[in-house]
Order: sequence, then C-alpha cells, then structure tokens
Amino acid sequence: MADIKSYSEMSDAEITKIVETNIRRSVGYYDSEISTERRRVIEYYNGKLPKAPEGKSKYVSMDVYDSVEGLKASLLETFAAGNRIVKFAPQGPEDVAKAEVCSAYTDYVCFRQNDLYSVMSSVIHDGLTARAGVAKVYFETSEEQEEQEFSSLTQDELDMLLADDGVELGDSETDDFGLITGNVYVTRDTSQVKIENIAPEEFLIEPQARALHPDFINFCAHRTRKTLSELRDMGYDEDKISKLSDADGVEMETDPEILARHEGTGSDRGFSAEGYQDQVRQVMCYEAYIQLDKEGTGTASLYRAFMAGTTLLDCELADRIPFIAFVPIPIPHAFFGSNFAEKLVATQNARTVLTRSILDHAAITNAPRYMVTKGGLTNPRELIDNRVGGLVNVTRPDAIQPMPQAPLNPFIFQTIKMLDEDKEDTSGVSRLSQGTNKDAVSKQNSSAMIEQLASMSQTRQKIIARNFANQFIKPLFHEVYRLCVENEDYEKIIQVAGDFIAVTPGDWEQKRDVMVELKLGYGEADKEAQKLANLHVTLSQDPTLSQLYKPENAYALMRDAMRHQGIMNVEEYLTSPDQIPPPQPDPNADMQMQMVAKQLEIQDRQVSISEQKAALEAQISQAKLELDRMKAQNELAIRSDSQDLKEEQFLHKQRIDQAELQLARLKQN
Repeated sequence: MADIKSYSEMSDAEITKIVETNIRRSVGYYDSEISTERRRVIEYYNGKLPKAPEGKSKYVSMDVYDSVEGLKASLLETFAAGNRIVKFAPQGPEDVAKAEVCSAYTDYVCFRQNDLYSVMSSVIHDGLTARAGVAKVYFETSEEQEEQEFSSLTQDELDMLLADDGVELGDSETDDFGLITGNVYVTRDTSQVKIENIAPEEFLIEPQARALHPDFINFCAHRTRKTLSELRDMGYDEDKISKLSDADGVEMETDPEILARHEGTGSDRGFSAEGYQDQVRQVMCYEAYIQLDKEGTGTASLYRAFMAGTTLLDCELADRIPFIAFVPIPIPHAFFGSNFAEKLVATQNARTVLTRSILDHAAITNAPRYMVTKGGLTNPRELIDNRVGGLVNVTRPDAIQPMPQAPLNPFIFQTIKMLDEDKEDTSGVSRLSQGTNKDAVSKQNSSAMIEQLASMSQTRQKIIARNFANQFIKPLFHEVYRLCVENEDYEKIIQVAGDFIAVTPGDWEQKRDVMVELKLGYGEADKEAQKLANLHVTLSQDPTLSQLYKPENAYALMRDAMRHQGIMNVEEYLTSPDQIPPPQPDPNADMQMQMVAKQLEIQDRQVSISEQKAALEAQISQAKLELDRMKAQNELAIRSDSQDLKEEQFLHKQRIDQAELQLARLKQN
C-alpha cells in the first residue's frame, strides 16, 4: 500500500502567495483579453469608435448602444414593471398561506429593503456588454444608535424606559422635586440582506471556470477599493492596517475599463489622497473565495480570504460563494458566454463608414473644389472666402470650373438596408418589436398580424429573458430567502393581501421551490389579464360551474388579472372574502321575519285548535254512538224484561185459573 502524502498547515504568507497568483492569472485582470474586449465595447457603446479621419465627417452609428438599450428595456419591463414575478411554490395544501407569506416577505426584502430594479438594470447592462453581469448577495450585520431626550420622569418611569433592550442612559439631572431630565441612547438592529451589483472589472475568476459554484471553480474574487476607516469599522487588526502603504491602492487608478467608462467626465486622473486625511486613503482589497487545505488534512475546503493590498487580513471557512451571475448568451461548459454587444461592432463600423461617405459626398457637392486658370482671377481671396452671394472677379469666362466628382455609388443605400437586417438578425431586437417599422404598421395589415410578427421577432429576447430568470432571478431569491432564514430569528411585521401579519423568517423551512412568471411580448400581460377576465365571466354564468365558483376563487382570479395589468395595490380595490365581516341583520327585514314567524305561530295554533276540535268532535260522536248503543241495549233489555214479565203474568194467571178451577171442583166435590 502506498504511503499517504503528509501535508502541513499553511501560513499566512503561503495563503497570500497563492491568492496573489490566482489574482494575476484570473479573467478580468488588467491585461486579460476579456478586459481589453470590454474596454473596446464601452468605447463603441459611447460612440467613441470608430474614429473619424481628420477633415471627414464625425458621424458615428450607434448600433451597439441601440441594441443594448433596446434589449435592456425589454428585460426590465418584463422583470420590474410592477408585477410580482417570483413566488414560492407551496409544499402541500396546508402550506399555501405560508408560501404566500414567504413570497411577499422575500419580495419586500428585494424591492423595498434593496433597490433590486437598479441592480437588475446594472446586471443586465453588464451581461450585454461584458459577457456576464454579477451581483453580490450577503447579510450585513449593523446597528443604528439614536439619541432621544426625556424630561420630568420619576425614577420608576425611568426604570421602565431603561428596561427595554438596547436603551442606555446618557446624561441626566434631577431637580428639587425628584424628577429626572436627560437623554438616552436607543440602539436598533438594522441588519439586513444586501444585494449589490459588481462592476465587471471588480470581479475576478479563474480562466477555465464553468459556473459560480464551489464544485466547478477553485477561485473567484471581488476587487474593490476601501478606505482605512472602512477597514477599521470592519474590525480588522489595527497593526496590519497601519502598515498598508500608498502602493497598495494604485492598481485601479489606471484600469483601462474604468478610464473608458469615465472618459470625458474629468475622472480619468484616478483617486488621489492628496488633500485628504490618512483615514480616507484608499487601498485595493480582495475578497477571494478559494479552495484551500489550510489545516493540512489532505482535503481542500472553500475559504474566504480577505486581503488589503498584499496583506492578508482574514482567512476563514465559507459555506457558499455570494456571487450570482447572468450570462445572456451562454456557452456550454464555460462561465463566460458570448459578448452580445461585441457582435454588433462590425455592423457599427460598416454603417458608420457608409453613412460618412454619404455625408462627405453631400458636403463636397454643396461646397465643391474648383479648377482655376492661372491668371484668371483678379483677387483669389474672393473665391477662398466663399461668401453666399459674394462676387468673384475673373479675367476670362472659363477661368473657374468645378472639379469633376465621381457620383455616389447607388448600392450604398442597399448595403445600409442590408446592414439593418443583419443587425436585427444578430441582436434579435427588431424595429417591429419597438414599433418603429412604418411598413409593418399600416392600414393594410391587421392588428393580429402585427402582433404575430412582433411576437415572432421577440423569440431571441424571450430566450435571453428566460436565461435571466433561471440564471439570476431564481438563485437570487433562493439566496435571499436562505439568508433571511439563517439570520433573521426575530419577529417582523409585513403586509400581505392588505393585512398586517407577524412573521419570523428563522422558523421557516431551509429551502423552497421558486417559480418565475415570465411575460414577454407584444401586449402579452394584457392578453393574460383578458383571459382571466373571460374565465371569470364563464365561471359566473355557467349554472354547473357557478356552484363550484366561490367568492374566494373570484377574488384570487381578479387579483391575478389586476396584477397582470400592473395594478399591485389590489387590496385598495378588492377586499379578501376572509376579511369581510358577516352581514348585519336589517331591522326591517328582522321585523318582517318576526311578523312572518308570528303568523306561522298563529297558523300553527289555529291548526292545533282545529285538530283538537276535530278530536273532540270525534270523541263526542263516539260518545253519542256509545250512548245510542247503550240506550238501544237498555231498551232491548227493557223490552225483554217486559216480555218476560208478561209471560210470567200470563203463566201466573194460568196457575191462578187452574188453582181456582181446582178449588171450584173441590167445592163441588
């Protein structure tokens, strides 16, 4: 088995040497090819190139500027036109409300605590002119102290005031009545997520980097100038700061990109500490993220090394790279893509040369050169002055003749038109999408045809917009959300759907899925709003679907329709159904309901009385029938008894008659 190689712990000098070596060989350094390309693009963007020969037309075609600004306007209109383009996807039905809160708070951090519109504008501009636009996202810990005065407080009241966190007593005095007057210092935590754009020349990365991820690169850095005062506020060692020399801050004073960007503004002389205190003297600082095996374990990890000049101020482990990049025209397996603006340089050169030839030909035609016969002029100065209506005295009629001039090449205008088409094909920004093509916008073409042509002309813009959404917007909101969860473990109050609610980002999940709503096209947002409005009509009028279309569904649909039209303050026009109080009873309706209830009660009583009366009559009828039956039975019994009596009387009479007969016989005997 082979012996494992042993490694030793790295010293500050070794770390400094490795970082300096990576800085000098990185892309973006002063003498790199991409730095030269960016400086050249800046000059074309500003109309400084191509330069005009002495005595010729100074016209410069602004093709680079027009294409960059046209595409930048389309992207900014898409992502910063007031629509909420990013929202977090709920993990389940029970997570819908919480996902809405997370989306609203992250949007609040990006657009209200930070100026994300300006950051996006700068990043898009850098991406189109410098191959890549880079932003830095980090959490800044800071405090703000405010002095407040108080007067005539009792000791108990002062104790209650000082009981709050971050309140300290300053100067105070007590009067004869025992009341205290003075001031307190209130310290507030102003820590928050910061989003900043990094200038192209300030971002350094290794030449063969594939992506801004620790798995794909070994080195990247942020280069910027900081004053000695700023370094002290950052808490670095005073002994190291005091040893920084003036030579540590002169690198960016002669940076070609900075000089080209500030050309003509008087800022090409760079920063000088002359006339300033030493505290504001600037030094060049490097915040480098590099893979190092600092401890000598045999395994490299990501470190954040902070250097001022050639002095290492800090080197600590890092869990992420805080940079997010946008590459408009990416190249597979490479960090830097193609330069959008540089591809238009050839078109600007050709259009400039052709247009200058037209202008120079017109100038020569209006003020031609003349052939003069020797001795044919009385005073040659009269011809040189070239005054309008001026006299030129000649000694012979043919003394002055204009020099022959070649006619203007008729193919120049066709070539310029061809260059216009080539510019649109190269940039993807057509005049039709900008509404400047009078041949397309005419009475003969329908609005539907114009919309179709405009949408087709914006295909490449949509691809770049989707690159911006996937490369920049989604990871940016992911990083902002994660920084809030990791650092903001205290309660905050935000407004969601017109209601103020308390949130604690530290209690949220560590990761959420991000959805980006991308609308780019000729009235595409209005079409989406109209689609939702038509859907509302369909759901409301359909007898079957209307049973499933509740007020909550109608509110959500109309809210999205208004946001597509750029109306973000939806709560000022629509009220959420869950905020509508239950309807209060109408006094008249209540009285009518009471009257109806009384009438129903009377009717119930009448029905009950009728039922009781009917039952009583039934009982009386039954009793009568029973009485009649009993009466009939009694009469029958009486008749039977009478008959029995008569029969008994008859039998008794017979017996008497027999007895008398026997008695009579006995008497006779």
